[in-house]
Amino acid sequence: MKKDDINVIINDINFNCRVVAIIKYDDKILFQKQQEDKYWALPGGKIHILEKGEEAIKRELKEELGINEIIVQKCFSVSEYFFKYENNKYHQYIFSYIVNIPEKEWIFKQEEFLGIEKDKNLIYKWIPIENLKDNLIKPDFLVSQLLNIFKEEIQFISYEEK
Repeated sequence: MKKDDINVIINDINFNCRVVAIIKYDDKILFQKQQEDKYWALPGGKIHILEKGEEAIKRELKEELGINEIIVQKCFSVSEYFFKYENNKYHQYIFSYIVNIPEKEWIFKQEEFLGIEKDKNLIYKWIPIENLKDNLIKPDFLVSQLLNIFKEEIQFISYEEK
């Protein structure tokens, strides 16, 4: 956790704000996970205080993948997510952006690859849209949300994991 992340603990509940990128290529979407984790998630990270969401997603993709040329198309969804992880409670806002990256980038040449941040141990994988339901993906609502990616309006989801 970085000191300028929007991440505070209030009454034993971790509150934070995240951005994630929806990067689609050849009917596949890019996902990431920690090497030791079993769940895939969209690439992204925490928003810094006074940082715009679009700036945050560009920063995160540069830090994690070394990509400089990033085009943020639009905000796709805003999600309010309540969950437990390692016996901690979380209240999280997730801003999802549809992002374009020039096809000349190296990430399009491999189905699965490691991120460039040495201390993060992140694995990236292109998952075909038709196979999303066959993979362990978090948050739980994400698969159905991504299957509605072509709707024009911004989606708002409030989801509490049981």
